[in-house]
Amino acid sequence: MTKFLYALAALPLLSSLALAQPAGQSLNASAAAQPPLRLSDSQLDGVTAGWKQLETDVSNTSWTRVSVYQTGTSDNTITCGSCYLLINNFALSVGSKFGPTPP
Repeated sequence: MTKFLYALAALPLLSSLALAQPAGQSLNASAAAQPPLRLSDSQLDGVTAGWKQLETDVSNTSWTRVSVYQTGTSDNTITCGSCYLLINNFALSVGSKFGPTPP
C-alpha cells in the first residue's frame, strides 16, 4: 500500500515532464537536421555504455565471481569445473563454488 501511495504522489511530477517542450532548432535555421548515425551489427555488439564489472566475493565457505561486459582473452566466460552455479552468457557470467579459494 505504501508503494502505491508513493507512486500516486509521484504521478503529478511525471506528468509535468510529459508537457515539456521539444528541443528547439539550431541557431542556423537553414541547416538541415542530420539523420542519426547507424551502427553495424559488430559495433552494436560492443556497446556497453561505458559500464562493465568484474567482481569476486570470497568468504570462509564459498566464492562467487560475477563478470559483466568483460572483453579480452576470456570474452566474459568463467571457467570452473566444480562450480555448483555456472552461467556463461555474452553480457553476464556468474560462477559460484564451495571453498574459500577461486580457481
